[in-house]
Amino acid sequence: MSVKSMIKKSKAVYRAVKAAGEAPHALARALMRAFHGRCGISADTVYFSSFNGMQYNDNPRYVAEALHELRPSAKLVFRLNGKAMRDPRVPDYIEKVPRYSLRALKVMATARVLVKNAGMLPWMAKFPDQFYVQTWHGDRGFKRIRLDRKKSRQFEREAEWLDLMTSGSDFGSRVNRSAFGYRGENLECGCPRNDLLVRGDPYIAARVREELGIPKGTRVLLYAPTFRSKQTGDSQEAGADLEKVRARLEQTTGQKWLCVTRSHELNSGVRSNAAMDASDYPETSELLLATDMLITDYSSIGGDFMLLNRPVIYFQPDRGDYDAERGLYFDPDQSPLIVAHDEQELLDILSKPIDAAANCRAVLDFFGVHESGRAARTVAERIAKVLDEKR
Repeated sequence: MSVKSMIKKSKAVYRAVKAAGEAPHALARALMRAFHGRCGISADTVYFSSFNGMQYNDNPRYVAEALHELRPSAKLVFRLNGKAMRDPRVPDYIEKVPRYSLRALKVMATARVLVKNAGMLPWMAKFPDQFYVQTWHGDRGFKRIRLDRKKSRQFEREAEWLDLMTSGSDFGSRVNRSAFGYRGENLECGCPRNDLLVRGDPYIAARVREELGIPKGTRVLLYAPTFRSKQTGDSQEAGADLEKVRARLEQTTGQKWLCVTRSHELNSGVRSNAAMDASDYPETSELLLATDMLITDYSSIGGDFMLLNRPVIYFQPDRGDYDAERGLYFDPDQSPLIVAHDEQELLDILSKPIDAAANCRAVLDFFGVHESGRAARTVAERIAKVLDEKR
């Protein structure tokens, strides 16, 4: 039966689509209801989406790979954009569905388990016989998100749909409760993407450096800012002369450094005089393994990187504007974070050795971090239990 026939056969769906003038959101939800009503639930299918289908990466990727080891018979489906559909890193055991396709809608509507690291979009639906796992994509960022930033019926509806969340710190658990309005099961096992950092795999670090063409003996400074709403979809401005930053590091340490940038998922790169932009590198955790020092601003990437006991500086020259736009969970100046408020202060910080181990311990204690190094496995075990319930 065609999708059109399916919609017409369901009078409620047909009326909903017709009343909405076939608006995209209403149509997508109507199609999902039609697929679910017609096909029911596929008991062994798990749907994955990272940043709403942008890439094969982050927490969903590692949960999928751990779940395959645990339940090889489970059907794992990833929603991906055009470029990611051709990504050779996607294992053969994972079925790929185009980001905007009827096939993706059908899988979303019929999978027993849904795994995402970003919120449900307005056109998505979740059904009572589905189990929804939300890993989010940042455990220790301090910009306010979701309900902590603004009230939204969409956000409130998602709170009703959630069945499981994960966190890597006491701070992350509190944000899950407040920002998502969530009161259900929360696995405090860590972030699956951070298992790599807890293990500190030197082989992955060496491979990343080789892929990026970083010369042996050269240390890596990564500048990785979060997004600004007014720059969404565009490239980001660095806000500092990164060549000056690199030169100061070399002067202080007596070693050769390479400055690399990486933009947020919602941006297309970083405008700077850095030697390399690695925004297209698919996996942030792997890139962090190959990094010796990180400069960020308000991003959770800093809290992740500190698991490696390496120096992190928070460069925040626009804090007033950013706080007015997004709001912050706490005052960075009243925390153990190393903060630079302008370029000169950044250069001054880099003029002296940084006791990274002591600072990382203080910051991880501040957030109440409890990364286990086996978060992906723990989440996979919980999903396997859900799949077993339907056998």
